[in-house]
Amino acid sequence: MKKFLRILLKTLAVIVVIVAAFLFYSLSRIDNTPYFETKYYKGTIDKLNDALKNRKISDGKLYAGFGKVSITPRIEPGKPDDPSKGEFNHIKMAGFGEGQIAKGIYDSVFVKAVALKVDDNLAVLVSGDILFMAPDVAEMVKVNVKKELGLSRGRLFFGASHTHSSWGNFVPALIGKLFGGDYNPEVVKWLSQRYTEVIKKAVEDLKPAEMGTGYAHVPNLVKNRIVGKSGRLNDKLTVVSVNQDNGRKAVIGIFAAHPVVIGDWSDKMGGDYPGEFQKALESEGVDMAMFFAGTVGSHTNKGKGERFEKISYIGKTLADSARAVISRLDYADTVNFSFVSSKMALPRIQPIYVTECYRLSPQMASHIFPEIGDSYVQGLKVNNFIWFTTPGELSGELAIDLKNALEVDGYNSAFTSFNGQYLGYVIPMKYYYYDTYEARLMGWFGPYMGDYLMELDNTIARSFTGVRL
Repeated sequence: MKKFLRILLKTLAVIVVIVAAFLFYSLSRIDNTPYFETKYYKGTIDKLNDALKNRKISDGKLYAGFGKVSITPRIEPGKPDDPSKGEFNHIKMAGFGEGQIAKGIYDSVFVKAVALKVDDNLAVLVSGDILFMAPDVAEMVKVNVKKELGLSRGRLFFGASHTHSSWGNFVPALIGKLFGGDYNPEVVKWLSQRYTEVIKKAVEDLKPAEMGTGYAHVPNLVKNRIVGKSGRLNDKLTVVSVNQDNGRKAVIGIFAAHPVVIGDWSDKMGGDYPGEFQKALESEGVDMAMFFAGTVGSHTNKGKGERFEKISYIGKTLADSARAVISRLDYADTVNFSFVSSKMALPRIQPIYVTECYRLSPQMASHIFPEIGDSYVQGLKVNNFIWFTTPGELSGELAIDLKNALEVDGYNSAFTSFNGQYLGYVIPMKYYYYDTYEARLMGWFGPYMGDYLMELDNTIARSFTGVRL
């Protein structure tokens, strides 16, 4: 009996040690170190200040070029893929854990670009009807445009419409598989070729142009999805209108409502309400309409109807609002133009809630998430318009104060997500411990990530305006 007890105790001790070792490896206590006391912040802010100090500021004639390329695949279920012909028959539409394999197309999807140039100062705005700009695609595009056009990554301002019924299969590791299906290098290569092509088209199309910006409040189409009516709401549709001297027109819309009208009930690929918004404008005098997802990290859509009827309602209502904005814009063909792109270091990744004090450790995360490469904070200024891009799904609540402060000083501004990296949801610290999807599953970089990112955007804004906001 004593021998049995000794064996039992030893076995239990081994089990306890194994469990303790597993927990030590798998979990880490949430890091509550204030971001401004960290090395990653100090290194990033030094680099950003240096980039701002050395940015080129141009005053002169505006040139603009437009590009549009289809990224609609040929889908013939049951047949093998032929990437050389754009035939992909096993695409999992990204964005839903239970996402469908696309069996057809309900609406064509595109990638579009607007190039802006003053003197030799050139930046290109690029957005596609896709969930987000996949890091592997962005990296390949960076290499392509450097080789073919001599453009650096810092000149590319990526975005996405954030439709959840478009391409998947472009993110490696387990997290990529869960949200977008098995990683397919041929998808990454094909998409990168289309993105490279559209950038080249926009740059080669540069012509004398004029530009105007404005916004409209559209509260009937967006709501705070974290806390509902008690939450703050960024309900602005920002409109950027660019007219070439030859009469061709491009319009960019930026809005915060999540494009999740299409759910996993559909097995057809398409652009959700951003696609309808673009089609509506292009059907009535606009040569090219683009859409950038704005501060979607805490906002979702609302509107009349169900399913495709709701898509049509939201898209066409936004297009009507954009037309109203355009009708009252003042345009300028001579502008003050500058931009900045600077790499940002990240806090250690701590994804997925376990307890109030613990999340998965960075070591465990490395088995679930792909390696996170270069992340950028970016800003662009054209006269009194300032555009900020972010590498994650920025909460609308985070952007409101800076937008309001800039408006008081006479500046219109926009914040867009998905600029070539994906860092999960970036939400206010007050929601970090809240029992919600945005915080517990998708808040990956600790409670201060939102404050950290907004500090960087404030630094850009102060440099651009000369005002302490």
